[in-house]
Amino acid sequence: MKRIIIVCIISTLLIGLGTYEVVMVKKINKDLLENVNSLHHMTIEHKDNLSIILPKVDSIKSDWDQVEPTLCLMFNHKDLSSITDTLAMYRAFVYNNDYDNAIAEISLLKEYAEKNDHVMGFNLQNLL
Repeated sequence: MKRIIIVCIISTLLIGLGTYEVVMVKKINKDLLENVNSLHHMTIEHKDNLSIILPKVDSIKSDWDQVEPTLCLMFNHKDLSSITDTLAMYRAFVYNNDYDNAIAEISLLKEYAEKNDHVMGFNLQNLL
Protein backbone atom coordinates (compact mmCIF):
# COMPACT_ATOMS: atom_id res chain seq x y z
CA MET A 1 0.00 0.00 0.00
CA LYS A 2 2.83 2.35 0.86
CA ARG A 3 4.45 1.78 -2.54
CA ILE A 4 1.24 2.59 -4.36
CA ILE A 5 0.97 5.91 -2.52
CA ILE A 6 4.60 6.77 -3.33
CA VAL A 7 4.08 5.88 -7.01
CA CYS A 8 0.93 8.04 -7.12
CA ILE A 9 2.75 10.99 -5.52
CA ILE A 10 5.69 10.71 -7.93
CA SER A 11 3.36 10.35 -10.93
CA THR A 12 1.37 13.40 -9.86
CA LEU A 13 4.56 15.38 -9.40
CA LEU A 14 5.84 14.41 -12.87
CA ILE A 15 2.54 15.28 -14.52
CA GLY A 16 2.47 18.63 -12.70
CA LEU A 17 6.03 19.46 -13.74
CA GLY A 18 5.31 18.41 -17.33
CA THR A 19 2.24 20.63 -17.45
CA TYR A 20 4.16 23.57 -16.00
CA GLU A 21 6.91 23.04 -18.58
CA VAL A 22 4.46 23.03 -21.47
CA VAL A 23 2.70 26.20 -20.29
CA MET A 24 5.96 28.06 -19.58
CA VAL A 25 7.60 27.11 -22.87
CA LYS A 26 4.50 28.02 -24.88
CA LYS A 27 4.43 31.45 -23.24
CA ILE A 28 8.14 32.07 -23.85
CA ASN A 29 7.85 30.96 -27.48
CA LYS A 30 4.77 33.12 -28.04
CA ASP A 31 6.49 36.18 -26.56
CA LEU A 32 9.64 35.56 -28.61
CA LEU A 33 7.67 35.21 -31.84
CA GLU A 34 5.70 38.40 -31.16
CA ASN A 35 8.91 40.32 -30.42
CA VAL A 36 10.68 38.99 -33.51
CA ASN A 37 7.71 39.83 -35.74
CA SER A 38 7.71 43.33 -34.27
CA LEU A 39 11.46 43.69 -34.92
CA HIS A 40 11.04 42.41 -38.47
CA HIS A 41 8.38 45.02 -39.14
CA MET A 42 10.45 47.77 -37.50
CA THR A 43 13.56 46.77 -39.48
CA ILE A 44 11.70 47.18 -42.74
CA GLU A 45 10.05 50.40 -41.57
CA HIS A 46 13.31 52.04 -40.43
CA LYS A 47 15.64 50.69 -43.10
CA ASP A 48 17.41 54.06 -43.49
CA ASN A 49 18.19 54.49 -39.79
CA LEU A 50 18.20 51.19 -37.90
CA SER A 51 19.75 52.70 -34.80
CA ILE A 52 16.28 53.92 -33.82
CA ILE A 53 15.27 50.35 -32.94
CA LEU A 54 18.43 49.55 -30.95
CA PRO A 55 16.74 50.05 -27.52
CA LYS A 56 14.01 47.58 -28.49
CA VAL A 57 16.62 45.08 -29.68
CA ASP A 58 18.53 45.44 -26.42
CA SER A 59 15.33 44.92 -24.44
CA ILE A 60 14.45 41.74 -26.33
CA LYS A 61 18.02 40.44 -26.04
CA SER A 62 17.98 41.11 -22.31
CA ASP A 63 14.65 39.28 -21.93
CA TRP A 64 15.99 36.30 -23.89
CA ASP A 65 19.22 36.23 -21.88
CA GLN A 66 17.12 35.91 -18.71
CA VAL A 67 14.98 32.97 -19.88
CA GLU A 68 17.67 31.06 -21.77
CA PRO A 69 19.35 29.51 -18.67
CA THR A 70 15.98 28.17 -17.50
CA LEU A 71 15.29 26.68 -20.91
CA CYS A 72 18.77 25.15 -21.02
CA LEU A 73 17.80 23.01 -18.04
CA MET A 74 15.07 21.38 -20.11
CA PHE A 75 16.37 21.44 -23.69
CA ASN A 76 19.56 21.05 -25.66
CA HIS A 77 21.68 24.17 -25.27
CA LYS A 78 22.79 23.98 -28.92
CA ASP A 79 19.22 24.55 -30.12
CA LEU A 80 18.91 27.62 -27.91
CA SER A 81 22.34 29.02 -28.66
CA SER A 82 21.44 29.46 -32.33
CA ILE A 83 18.75 31.94 -31.26
CA THR A 84 21.18 33.72 -28.94
CA ASP A 85 23.88 33.93 -31.63
CA THR A 86 21.47 35.19 -34.29
CA LEU A 87 20.06 37.80 -31.92
CA ALA A 88 23.58 39.01 -31.09
CA MET A 89 24.51 39.27 -34.78
CA TYR A 90 21.26 41.09 -35.53
CA ARG A 91 22.04 43.57 -32.76
CA ALA A 92 25.50 44.20 -34.23
CA PHE A 93 24.06 44.83 -37.69
CA VAL A 94 21.42 47.19 -36.29
CA TYR A 95 24.11 49.03 -34.33
CA ASN A 96 26.18 49.42 -37.52
CA ASN A 97 23.09 50.39 -39.55
CA ASP A 98 23.67 47.49 -41.99
CA TYR A 99 20.19 46.89 -43.37
CA ASP A 100 20.99 44.00 -45.74
CA ASN A 101 22.61 41.82 -43.10
CA ALA A 102 20.12 42.90 -40.43
CA ILE A 103 17.12 41.85 -42.54
CA ALA A 104 18.81 38.51 -43.26
CA GLU A 105 19.44 37.89 -39.56
CA ILE A 106 15.96 38.93 -38.44
CA SER A 107 14.46 36.65 -41.10
CA LEU A 108 16.57 33.79 -39.77
CA LEU A 109 15.55 34.65 -36.23
CA LYS A 110 11.91 34.70 -37.30
CA GLU A 111 12.31 31.20 -38.73
CA TYR A 112 13.90 29.97 -35.48
CA ALA A 113 11.10 31.52 -33.45
CA GLU A 114 8.43 29.89 -35.61
CA LYS A 115 10.08 26.45 -35.34
CA ASN A 116 10.67 26.69 -31.57
CA ASP A 117 7.40 24.96 -30.71
CA HIS A 118 8.54 21.89 -32.61
CA VAL A 119 12.02 21.85 -31.06
CA MET A 120 10.83 22.61 -27.54
CA GLY A 121 7.50 20.85 -27.68
CA PHE A 122 6.35 18.39 -25.07
CA ASN A 123 7.48 14.80 -25.49
CA LEU A 124 7.67 11.73 -23.30
CA GLN A 125 11.46 11.81 -23.42
CA ASN A 126 11.41 14.86 -21.15
CA LEU A 127 9.57 12.88 -18.49
CA LEU A 128 11.88 9.90 -18.67
